[in-house]
Amino acid sequence: MRLRLLACCYNDPEMRIDPDTVYPIRPDCRDDAPKTRFKPRGVHPTIKGEVWEFLLGCYDPKSTTEQCNQLRQQRRLEYEQLKAKCREMDTAVGSGRVITMPVVTEDGQPIENPNGGASGSEQKNSGAPLPKEVIDWKLTLHQIGLDVNRTDRLLVYYERQENLARLWDILAVYSWIDKDIGYCQGMSDLCSPISIILENEADAFWCFERLMRRVRGNFKSTSTSIGVRAQLTTLSTIMKSVDPKLHEHLENLDGGEYLFAFRMLMVLFRREFSFVDTMYLWELMWSMEYNPNLFSMLESDTGTSSASTKDESVLGQCGKFERKKLQAAKKDDQIPLSVFVVASVLEARNKKLLGEAKGLDDVVKILNEITGSLDAKKACREALQIHEKYLKTVKAS
Repeated sequence: MRLRLLACCYNDPEMRIDPDTVYPIRPDCRDDAPKTRFKPRGVHPTIKGEVWEFLLGCYDPKSTTEQCNQLRQQRRLEYEQLKAKCREMDTAVGSGRVITMPVVTEDGQPIENPNGGASGSEQKNSGAPLPKEVIDWKLTLHQIGLDVNRTDRLLVYYERQENLARLWDILAVYSWIDKDIGYCQGMSDLCSPISIILENEADAFWCFERLMRRVRGNFKSTSTSIGVRAQLTTLSTIMKSVDPKLHEHLENLDGGEYLFAFRMLMVLFRREFSFVDTMYLWELMWSMEYNPNLFSMLESDTGTSSASTKDESVLGQCGKFERKKLQAAKKDDQIPLSVFVVASVLEARNKKLLGEAKGLDDVVKILNEITGSLDAKKACREALQIHEKYLKTVKAS
């Protein structure tokens, strides 16, 4: 559809709205919540959900309104079918409840709670052993519930039980369809803003599924490692190239693996920004990474762009970061902008890290101080500069 939607932002005086009134903080939590610094900016709340769907590749930007509506209805039906399947396996799905106690043992036996009945859910058991994939899914349900009850609890929105249950349902269904990864801690932080801004639950589910296509590699884990380590290794390489002095200092502090940046990459800076500012940062990053072929790439599961450096019409529609990547056509093609944003955060704290960090605890403390004080636009702008510097360094080598 129309990326001109992106022009309908807060900087239009006729559409000026205080985002803190759209996503209000509970009165008793206002002193604890990070302050919103960047208002009024970002996509206007009235169209934010629709714009996010296009930025994340839910729809083809060349499609007509009728084509979008047809696909939307098709996906809504598919989601209802998936949800019905999950409800067959556990009736808590779609019930308005949130499971916070284990419902099965490791071998698939239902767990009775102290008050009688299964732990928060009714389970249909014919006596036959449950398939392993069903057991694995059921084992995630209470963990999803525990995380949902901790996610964005400063927001008035989550004072309503139906909103908590909606987030739980989306994550429970996603855990079922992604059998390779299932549910992992941190996914609720990524899903929550999407669940809030998209009115229809099925639309929110598919938008979250598209976001997970971008970041699911971070959640892949083995007995010895977790996927985000690949991005941390890349971050280490970038910092060694663009700021060898700081990199060496961090290495001397046993921070060369950059594990202190783990949280930033896993939940895309949710802890470093207020709720409103996080959405603004995400919009900036997704706009800079935008590729008009994203929808077709995801539908075909290629994960690569069909654009070439000679295809000026496509390059002209790409975001700044994506355009640079396509023009460079280098091995860093798969490095997301978020890694360079982390690098920009480290660069912004360069003097303090070099002068005050005597150990990893100091590094963590200095980085924790950025909560609520980061400038999202500046961080993205400096991330682009670091990306360009990195490309020159790689080219020279």
